[in-house]
Amino acid sequence: MERRLTAILAVDMAGYSRLMEQNEEDIVTRQKVHRRELFDPQIASRAGRIVKTTGDGMLVEFASAQDAVRCAINIQLAMADREGASPEERRILYRLGINLGDVLFEDGDIFGDGVNVASRLEGLAKPGGICISDIVHQAVADKIKVPFRDMGNQRVKNISRPIRVWQWAPDASLPSPELPKAAQQQQVQFATAPDGVQIAWASIGQGMPVLKAPNWLNHLEYEWRSPIWHP
Repeated sequence: MERRLTAILAVDMAGYSRLMEQNEEDIVTRQKVHRRELFDPQIASRAGRIVKTTGDGMLVEFASAQDAVRCAINIQLAMADREGASPEERRILYRLGINLGDVLFEDGDIFGDGVNVASRLEGLAKPGGICISDIVHQAVADKIKVPFRDMGNQRVKNISRPIRVWQWAPDASLPSPELPKAAQQQQVQFATAPDGVQIAWASIGQGMPVLKAPNWLNHLEYEWRSPIWHP
């Protein structure tokens, strides 16, 4: 048996049994199309190798963690587009998990703790999302500029030690919408009560101003007539 450091990608279809019960022919046909048009080309473009397939997923090896993560993100983004028009209850979504570790190779198959961890990471991922181990995150953090959320240490089945997990979801990679300039500008205005107390208020964007008035009762009548409320 040969042993070497490998990035392992575990893939599993979310809700496979439920989807198959609804319409197994449709699911199998669509899955084959996704495999032929998306998975196989993406994996090949990153020099990956499909080790094995199951009815609802596959196990893939890559020479580098960076290739595995880029491939996984490309697949999930493309799947969101390909399945976006499908009714939610019939939508095909995959969970992906990636680990980097020493694995054993024999007769084309791979074994070992590194493979088991990848499978557990896949189980932690949201449908349409990706979970990676901390060692994978360290390997790609400076090279792949997409946001991963730190889930902290997680306990998973049949792994004695806690695993630090990082999570990615499609919507996390979208840029935050920019606020209109008017909403970013803050204006501070002042008014003076008849007894000489100065009141300040700030406004940002549009809408009624919000004023913190600790002496509200003392200046209730004045504040009601204040230009704050009658610009």
